[in-house]
Amino acid sequence: MSETLYKVLDFSRPIGRQSFREVIRELDNTSPSHNKFILSEDQLKTLIAVIFTYGLHYDEVPVEQRELLLKAILEGKQPLFDLSQTFAKHLMNNLGDSAILQLDALQNSEYDLKRPLSNEPLVDFVEEELLDQTTSYRKWEYGRFSVAYMAAHLSMQVGWENVEKNVQENKPRPEAYLKNFSKELENSRYNLDAHEQLLLHLIVKSKLWPKKTAMADYLLAGSITQQRLLGLSIRSEKLASTLKNALQNVPTINKRRGGPKL
Repeated sequence: MSETLYKVLDFSRPIGRQSFREVIRELDNTSPSHNKFILSEDQLKTLIAVIFTYGLHYDEVPVEQRELLLKAILEGKQPLFDLSQTFAKHLMNNLGDSAILQLDALQNSEYDLKRPLSNEPLVDFVEEELLDQTTSYRKWEYGRFSVAYMAAHLSMQVGWENVEKNVQENKPRPEAYLKNFSKELENSRYNLDAHEQLLLHLIVKSKLWPKKTAMADYLLAGSITQQRLLGLSIRSEKLASTLKNALQNVPTINKRRGGPKL
């Protein structure tokens, strides 16, 4: 079987941080009576990121709720949707030459911001150049980005520095530590769904032992995030408090010792 080679995403290039709401406010101040606008480069990328996020996650909700999902993305009501919008902007920093030419050509058109999905050339571009690769050969990269993003998002409650210090001092065997952590998450007092337990496990594994985190782990994290991001966002505060408490309760007695290991 022949192998297809591609470049791993470069996340070092800066991206625009303008939200869709900020774009709307900015354009309303210039032309409040208009429905369609020619956008700046950053504004266009923000609109594309919104379409990408909707396209990646709309299967999570039934058809009759998809309009509400789009509204939530546009209005920034759920914090974790920024995960996929940010990933989309990094994707646009890594486009191939032909896709860059397409994006440049799209810059010259007017776009309806009140009905983002009515902008058919943009929707086609998102499907062909961004969504297809995210759901196929870049799914593991989306998963790796997701666990890193969520670890940072949850960090204010979790306090990773203390956790990492504890692990460095006690030197537990990774497999034993993660097994104990998973058992702790199964405790009924946390009331977590199976996919939430699994994602928290993957976040901890990738944060504390990145070299032991395999592509298969990231693929799994990418699938969970793609299929469950709305629910994860709604329960993000609960996930943060659960992660904090579970990490505090994980025993670290399984230290590395001399002699043979089973």
